[in-house]
Amino acid sequence: MKKAAILTILLITLLLMTSCTASGNNDRSEDSPDLSVDYGPVEVYAVLAEKDYYNDVDMTNLVVDYIDIKRLRGVLENFGWPAEQIHELKEFDQESLQNELDWLEENADGNDLVFFYVTGHGNYLRYKVHWNDFFPDEWAQIASAKRVLVVDSCSAAEFTNTINDDPGPHLSLAAVDDDEYGWKGIEEEGLPIVGGIFTFYFAEALSDLKSDQNGDGSVSVQEAAQVAEEKQRSYMHNIVFAVPEFVESYHALGVKPEKDKTFPDVIVDDNIGGELFLEISNK
Repeated sequence: MKKAAILTILLITLLLMTSCTASGNNDRSEDSPDLSVDYGPVEVYAVLAEKDYYNDVDMTNLVVDYIDIKRLRGVLENFGWPAEQIHELKEFDQESLQNELDWLEENADGNDLVFFYVTGHGNYLRYKVHWNDFFPDEWAQIASAKRVLVVDSCSAAEFTNTINDDPGPHLSLAAVDDDEYGWKGIEEEGLPIVGGIFTFYFAEALSDLKSDQNGDGSVSVQEAAQVAEEKQRSYMHNIVFAVPEFVESYHALGVKPEKDKTFPDVIVDDNIGGELFLEISNK
């Protein structure tokens, strides 16, 4: 065989091998942030979404005057986040969530910090918003290497699990596991906490240096989640389950969480590669 022909065959083989390798990569790899690039100043972006009223979808109202949004906004602003870069979504639907995801995609670059929080009925996210059909793809298009997702709802892990396979750096927190029913306190119940129990303790832990478990002087998102899990579990068993009618409301759903000492489980998926802080000075 002539030398030129051999070189041609080798070139074609090399091109084929390169093509196969490229096609085997996850789509996000092309969009993953290159942290060696100078993206300029670190920016922060937050979306806080809460739904209180469900008359339009024939579900039980959870009227708490959007207290969960208020709690988390207070934490972020105390940490130095600009008010205009904290978007609130009250009575959200799929379209408004997608609009906010587009806002994050258009503005956040590789070294920015993104915080996305959602609370509401799990069935609303599942059957009305159709979360799992659109959120993973939209989330993957945000270039930030510091993406935080927090869901406080029944079956919360069902909605955070959809991004577990995203190879891009992210941290997701689910208030309860995918087979667990959460609890959101309302004033009529007469219990100490109004709003999402996990959200209450998570916001509290972020702002309390007692949650700094490794003694480095700051509270990471991971540390706050661990503290919130322990306190939420204690609250459910010692406060909520101390009221027989509330225990019966769970029994009516076919579950007996009061007999499970590990209930509820906060589910964390973390491939950030280290502690993540929300304070401006710690990014």
